[in-house]
Amino acid sequence: MMSQPDLWGTGLKTFAMLCIVVAILILVLFLMKRFFYLKNGSGHGQFIKILSSHHLSPKQRVALIDVVGEKIVIGITPENITFLTKIEKSEALNRIESLGTAGTPHGVFAGFLRSSLKGKGH
Repeated sequence: MMSQPDLWGTGLKTFAMLCIVVAILILVLFLMKRFFYLKNGSGHGQFIKILSSHHLSPKQRVALIDVVGEKIVIGITPENITFLTKIEKSEALNRIESLGTAGTPHGVFAGFLRSSLKGKGH
């Protein structure tokens, strides 16, 4: 007479192995994210930093970036990135630096635009 396989025992073993594999996968992904963040995301050694970004539409935005100390304004769309201007005036650079440390809720670029418009009487 043949004995029937223990379906409950086999099902529990399969479920336990699945849980172990998923736990190992989550642990490996967490460790990879942690090491890549420490290597790339700490802010040290980065040559390009996004100082602020302002969305014009859902897929278009203007960004103020710092490339090795140079402040550059670019336009970003899904198709391309366009150079708009380079900020060279020391007065504007000082405003950007002071707004960056103040932590405005709408970002450095929005604060810079607002303060620039106030200075021109608009």
